Amino acid sequence: MAMLISAGNFLFGNLAVNEVPPLVLAFWRSFIAAICVLPFVLAKRANPLRYFVQNALRISILAIVGVVFTPWLVYLALRSDDLIDLGAGYTSVPLLTILLSAVLLRERLRPVQYLGVALALAGALVFVFRGNLTNLIEFKPHLAFLLMIASNSFRALYLVLLKKWDLHPKPEEGLFVILVIGTIVMSPIFLAYEASTPKPFDYSWQVWGSICFVGIGMGAIYLHLINFGTKELGASSASLFSYLVPIFVAVEAIVVLGAELHLYQGVGAVLIVSGVLIATRLHFEVSRTDHAPH
Repeated sequence: MAMLISAGNFLFGNLAVNEVPPLVLAFWRSFIAAICVLPFVLAKRANPLRYFVQNALRISILAIVGVVFTPWLVYLALRSDDLIDLGAGYTSVPLLTILLSAVLLRERLRPVQYLGVALALAGALVFVFRGNLTNLIEFKPHLAFLLMIASNSFRALYLVLLKKWDLHPKPEEGLFVILVIGTIVMSPIFLAYEASTPKPFDYSWQVWGSICFVGIGMGAIYLHLINFGTKELGASSASLFSYLVPIFVAVEAIVVLGAELHLYQGVGAVLIVSGVLIATRLHFEVSRTDHAPH
């Protein structure tokens, strides 16, 4: 269910950014998500202000990385209708997390893991240049796919920083604060946009529906489903479900948008998934070995 909601974010985001700027949609997503988390703050009588004061710099960085740049770049990419390609790019998150962990956390990689990285990068290049050698020679990249990879890099950086700083933001404290800071950071641009339009907040019903989906679905329901699934299955097993997202996105794009599958998409997807599986499975094995009692 969590992966279905994540895939729906592609479709509804694509519908909304044809009418409102990507940063405006990102603002609504974090604003509605913060409202959805607020009942937890009130129910548990938490003190998010004190939590922010104690972790001001780190929480602010996490908000900018995870709440501002990650969705903003996603919705910039979703101005393109090539949802099948963009869905395949989603699988790069585990790989980018491992690479950033190696750099920032100094986690070692096995030689065969570099093979996995190379395979995944080769698959990404297939999508970047749409499987066309002429595009590669003339350097005509798929800009929307590159934006999706950039978004995934910020998403991976967010996850690695959580681990590096040993932060575990609870919904009623850290998560609420991160969402509020992200909303505040984006609010000047959001207000400037609404002030410049003849009829502020005069969106079509399709856009309002998309805003509600990305705000409530991704900001509240998705979060709880992920937390539940990770608790029941374990982080490594739960992370493998992310490979369902490109499949769901492809089905949505074909059924709703009338998209067509191309051979290069199959080749690129196989390379990416194979490479990520090699790198991530060995990464989990190394992590378990490092934390095993000696």
